[in-house]
Amino acid sequence: MRREALLARLTLTGRALTEQCRAYARALALGACALVVAVPLTGGATSPAHAAPKAVLVPQIEGAYSVQGLNPDGTRYEGGVTITVKGSTAFFRWTISGQTFHGQGPLAGNRLVIDWGETAPVFYTINADGTLSGTWAAGKASETLRPLN
Repeated sequence: MRREALLARLTLTGRALTEQCRAYARALALGACALVVAVPLTGGATSPAHAAPKAVLVPQIEGAYSVQGLNPDGTRYEGGVTITVKGSTAFFRWTISGQTFHGQGPLAGNRLVIDWGETAPVFYTINADGTLSGTWAAGKASETLRPLN
């Protein structure tokens, strides 16, 4: 699907989009997010009524994490992150150097786009080992989240 068409589908007529939705729409327009839907292949034949689409597994990311990152100016930081999930939305609470930051965003496959109130969202990839790799500040900064449990 073309990016323009995707953005048009995300536009809500008569209502302003929230900042979270705008960040998600920007991420989709940049090709940073992909929504994966698994359906059985039928080789062109009509599928029988009992053949339902296969379930898409949602990664279990709720919990406490340590965070280590690199600021846009090259300085390093450490702290903690708590992630909760409601439906397909992830809620983040970072504690870095005595400051608390909050963000939220959609979970799509192994990708997260977290709006945390800045111009550019944080883009995370959920890795097979349970860590999350993220970039923020329009790709000028990065961080890694490691589960504490």
